[in-house]
Amino acid sequence: MPKKSLPMSADLFGTVENTVPVQSPIVVAARKSAPKRVKKRKEGCPYQPEFAARLLAFFDVPPFRVTEVQKKDGSITLLETASELPTFAAFARQLGVTQKQLMQWEEEHADFAEAAKKARDLQGDILIQNSLRGNYSASFAVFTAKNILGWTDGKEMPVLPQTLVVRWEK
Repeated sequence: MPKKSLPMSADLFGTVENTVPVQSPIVVAARKSAPKRVKKRKEGCPYQPEFAARLLAFFDVPPFRVTEVQKKDGSITLLETASELPTFAAFARQLGVTQKQLMQWEEEHADFAEAAKKARDLQGDILIQNSLRGNYSASFAVFTAKNILGWTDGKEMPVLPQTLVVRWEK
């Protein structure tokens, strides 16, 4: 492979003083490393009794806030803004755990399970209040109520298994 040359430096008028040969890059052989052992660690942090109270405080927020806004003509109008809908995903992120960990705590700790039920009620109230006031789009409200709160719209009829009777006649 022929060696290339690059300018070392140039004076103010652009003339080149010296050149330095450029060599081909050195290839380093890859070493085989021992397979990494994956340690199975417990997910998140351990449960603490204070988490039940923190969960309720996280979900107990006003559904909306009203602020006064002064228009250019000097009149004042009220502006209603929906609060951020608290979710279990956001609470889990705040604690540094996953939603799966929260569900596990619900199964294992009665106080946390009771707090989670109350939190879902608070979440539902925020959803209803903002939906009725038009702060949430109707499609979002319906979708959220069905998926987060387990609501149905009454049109969905459960499919019941039916027995099929076959009679053979001669």
